[in-house]
Amino acid sequence: MDIDITQPVEIDDGVFWVGFDDKESGLHCNPYVLVDQGEAIFFDPGSVPHFPQVLQKLVKVVEIKQITHFVVTHQDPDLCAAIPKFEELVYGNGGSARIVAHTRASVLIAHYGVRSEFYHIDLNDWKLTLRSGRELQFVFAPYLHFPGAYMTYDPTSRILFSGDIFGAFSFDWNLYANEYYIEAMKAFHENYMPSNRILRTAMGRLDPLDIKMIAPQHGSIIKEDVRRYIDVLRELDCGDYILHQD
Repeated sequence: MDIDITQPVEIDDGVFWVGFDDKESGLHCNPYVLVDQGEAIFFDPGSVPHFPQVLQKLVKVVEIKQITHFVVTHQDPDLCAAIPKFEELVYGNGGSARIVAHTRASVLIAHYGVRSEFYHIDLNDWKLTLRSGRELQFVFAPYLHFPGAYMTYDPTSRILFSGDIFGAFSFDWNLYANEYYIEAMKAFHENYMPSNRILRTAMGRLDPLDIKMIAPQHGSIIKEDVRRYIDVLRELDCGDYILHQD
């Protein structure tokens, strides 16, 4: 596909990729923004070094004050250290926002100097209802690779925003997964996920969901044969097992 990745890319109706191709890194970061009737939900907004590039795309999609929620799948700096910078613009333009996170992650996210109140998914029935009535559902994925990690499923678009899960290392990066992506995905999970038992449990929680597309925070977007990727991770040996092989 001929895709101009110097611009925001609409991966589904009202859902935009606002990342960029970091040619010097094998670990690409993918912030996304979901726009729903004037309300903007910002998924894993990124790191401080990536802030200028992400902002440049973001403002082409929404007004900054439209951002009402930062959905943060865990506390790593590559996906959420830039929140205070985005908050300055949101609040400076008359808006306000909440940070959507698990309680275990919020304790650490607070150390970035954020000012927004937290919306704790584990204390709110694992869902978030937007102003329009659209509901986001949260899938708990503990220890993948943080105790408070989770994925977000949007039943309207049928997109799974998966955080680090389904991510990959790749120096030959594409916005959408190609025929080589499974091996790159396996390499990432073998090193960053703790065990097959924990990974298998999380994959089982995806079985009831009607998933059209998987949008990970690292690597490439999976839009074809998504169940194949779920099954690959379900069977993958990783983490502790890999370390203790003879």
